[in-house]
Amino acid sequence: MKFASKAERLAAPVIASLGGRPCVSFAPYMSPIYQDASGEQLEGKPDFVIPCAHGPVFIELKDGSLNNHYTCESSREALAAEYMRILRSPTNGMSHTDLSTALHGSGRAGYLATLAEGFNHSLWKLLALQAQHGWRHYIVCFIDNPKPDDAERYANSGLIWCTLKMLPQMLIRIELEAEGVSIPFVHQATKFGCTVEFDDGTAGAAELRSHFLETVTADRVAAAEARAKAAADFAAGIMPY
Repeated sequence: MKFASKAERLAAPVIASLGGRPCVSFAPYMSPIYQDASGEQLEGKPDFVIPCAHGPVFIELKDGSLNNHYTCESSREALAAEYMRILRSPTNGMSHTDLSTALHGSGRAGYLATLAEGFNHSLWKLLALQAQHGWRHYIVCFIDNPKPDDAERYANSGLIWCTLKMLPQMLIRIELEAEGVSIPFVHQATKFGCTVEFDDGTAGAAELRSHFLETVTADRVAAAEARAKAAADFAAGIMPY
């Protein structure tokens, strides 16, 4: 079978051992359509699905840091800027998909730009999908441990995630939660430790969407305050080290 990435090829045997298989659609179990933070309707595609007693668990596989674009349009604008910088050509209104595809195939600089700016690699895209489908049916799985700062960022945002190594334990936790047994999921790595806290799974779609938007707003405010402080420190001659 042809995989979209080296990471998917490496993960496939592990996920197969858990009863899973490659998967590129949420249908027919649930709708592939979701909304980003601006309300734009987009289509999401998982990488794998694992049948479980409480229903399917879709896996979004990631190999690297997630960027912080809140919306697909923000990502498209950033990709357009990278396209003009790297390929030295006008974008002529290219879509997010066309920009991402062109950059991905243009060489290492373009590939790195898609990771840094593409909405497919956005923390907030994954959170929007998780808010729609619920963490019992959609989780993010990293090939390797994230960097400590990234792990903290994911935990603070409320993302339910694990590493490929810890996926079996995560599936057990999800099944226990579905049975009403609540046990925090602890990530303990050499350079960091963090706890993933599960909600009780009773919130409806509207409540989950509202919570997602509140989290986006809070993160934007915190980011703006951090930028303002950095600017004030720089003006005062205080260096960030």
